[in-house]
Amino acid sequence: MKLYLRDHFITNIQNMIRAFFIILLALLTLTVSAQKKNEIVVTIGDIPVSKEEFEANYGKNNTNVLDEKDKKTPVEYLDLYIRFRLKVLEAERLGYDTVPSFTEELKGYRKELAKPYLTDVSFNEEMVKTAYHRTKYERKVSHLLILVKPEASPADTLAAWNKIAELRKQIIAGADFNELAAKYSEDPSAVQNKGLLGYFSAFQMVYPFEDMTYRTPVGQVSEIVRTRFGYHLIQVLDERLTSGEIKVAHIMKMFPQQASAETIARLKLEADSIWLKATSGADFAELAKTYSDDKQSASEGGVLNRFTSTNMVPSFAEASFALKNDGDISPVIRTPYGWHIIKRLELSTTQAFDKMRPELEAKIKKNPDISKYSDDVFDRKLRAEYELKIDETNFGKLVQSVSDTIQGKDWEESVQSMKNDQLVQFANQRFTSGAFTEFLQKLKYSPEKLNPEAQLKVMLDKFINQKLLDYEDTQLERKYPEFARVYSEYHDGILLFNISKDKIWDVATTDTIRLQNYFSQTTKKYYWNDRFKGWILKAKDIETRAIIESLMDKKEVSKPELTDVFNTKTENNILITEVAVEKGEDPVVDYFIWNGPKPLGFDETTTFVHGKIVHNEQKSLKDATGLYASDFQEQIEQEWIDSLKKKYPVHIHKKVLKKIQEIE
Repeated sequence: MKLYLRDHFITNIQNMIRAFFIILLALLTLTVSAQKKNEIVVTIGDIPVSKEEFEANYGKNNTNVLDEKDKKTPVEYLDLYIRFRLKVLEAERLGYDTVPSFTEELKGYRKELAKPYLTDVSFNEEMVKTAYHRTKYERKVSHLLILVKPEASPADTLAAWNKIAELRKQIIAGADFNELAAKYSEDPSAVQNKGLLGYFSAFQMVYPFEDMTYRTPVGQVSEIVRTRFGYHLIQVLDERLTSGEIKVAHIMKMFPQQASAETIARLKLEADSIWLKATSGADFAELAKTYSDDKQSASEGGVLNRFTSTNMVPSFAEASFALKNDGDISPVIRTPYGWHIIKRLELSTTQAFDKMRPELEAKIKKNPDISKYSDDVFDRKLRAEYELKIDETNFGKLVQSVSDTIQGKDWEESVQSMKNDQLVQFANQRFTSGAFTEFLQKLKYSPEKLNPEAQLKVMLDKFINQKLLDYEDTQLERKYPEFARVYSEYHDGILLFNISKDKIWDVATTDTIRLQNYFSQTTKKYYWNDRFKGWILKAKDIETRAIIESLMDKKEVSKPELTDVFNTKTENNILITEVAVEKGEDPVVDYFIWNGPKPLGFDETTTFVHGKIVHNEQKSLKDATGLYASDFQEQIEQEWIDSLKKKYPVHIHKKVLKKIQEIE
């Protein structure tokens, strides 16, 4: 039921020139302006990049960065931009943009991106202020649902209404809302949650449900409200300030829902050891990359997308929002999916009304349930803008052909003589009666005896609406620079991903021979911190431990020798675990070697360690495959970029580059 919306902004600039002398002045001005706009900052192969285009990209990618050190000077950013454009240019020259999978993905994205531009949903100030209030304050509710489909028969609709009306009477008379929800609600989750939905704010539920929630006083039960799911009763339990959006990183030790208590306890010990490292100053991002079982976020240092308190697992959200300051690290917490250590990166509270206005207006515009405006509004707007004209004479001929068909004449024969007659025109588009009749045939049109002219007019309106929308879709790049920019970015982004995958990532991960050669030749090596390498030994009893230690004091023995001596087919008197661990990775080793705390439930009389601390040991390729593969990728990429620069020479216009102001 939650509805998540993306935002789009529309920009449309029109210039008008009025008189002769103004035209002359404007032409001079435009010439100077064009020279300025067409100043070239860099040429990549045969592709010039204007100062205006580069400034737009530089500004967009250096504004509102989370860390000031990530900001780039124009010179620094130009190097990144050139690398990006070289890759995209190579992808285009190699035909990546003609591959069916690419064209289909881009087509689908464009269709979604175009949707808000192909409607005309208006909104007023009251709607925007209402949406802001509901964004700022979230409400906690329970609900009771009686299912009824939008297309349900009158009898089924009435039956559902009577059922929920009776339940509301019982609740108003004092019956427990949650008990009735658990018993009668047709929301499948009600059996477990007794109708409790928790907190939500604006744009997170279908609009009729949201609207009734906020119109109902806290502590009361709503009137009956219908959504596309059916009839609802809503009990409003609480209202509070929205906690905002938070960005965190986390380290996860994952366990399945059916995990044994032993497995969960073992993973908790691992999580505790990682937590000690994190709170002792170790780099959280590196710990996440090394230890987190959430591989998707681990590669990004554990960083998750922003979330609110209402669209995240409750126990995880609660622990995240409990952190008071950026940089704070949570205790090890448990969710249904595993153990987590959470680091707060940034908290964003609800912004001031004026700052949120564009976002709210965009969301309202894309939600017809809120706007209450139909597509007819947009249709009328396009008809006026493109000066639609209908040839009434030729339309009359079509009406007559329908009448003739009703009288028994063949439809195709009736319209054959007029198929090339112009019927509709707008902008530079022309459509004949033949095109309209083909449209009718696709819809399996069948003339009605009663008022065929009115029926044909309805069908013509549908035809015109479709053609207007099709034409408007072709004009979006021209009319809306923001649309053109976002579409172009997505186009280039897909190309960049696809060619980078082929030329860099797949090579680094699949060409094991080249990776091994890189490892052998590179001077950049990775080393372990001090590690204890040896055994953790657990004896059956104190006496057995004494015998084992006495034996090992006399001579060096192997693990098989010990197990052969002390273990039988029916009884294990000794358990030996080989380890190679850094400080903080194993609580037993920490206790014996690095004076760590004694692990819970640990018996030091029968358990001991044997081995030594190894200093400055180089990690093998197997030990640090990810690190070496990442470095190898950088080498592959640089070699590729160098070859692209030879293929597509880069010429930087330094005088123009110096004119670009660094973003503060």
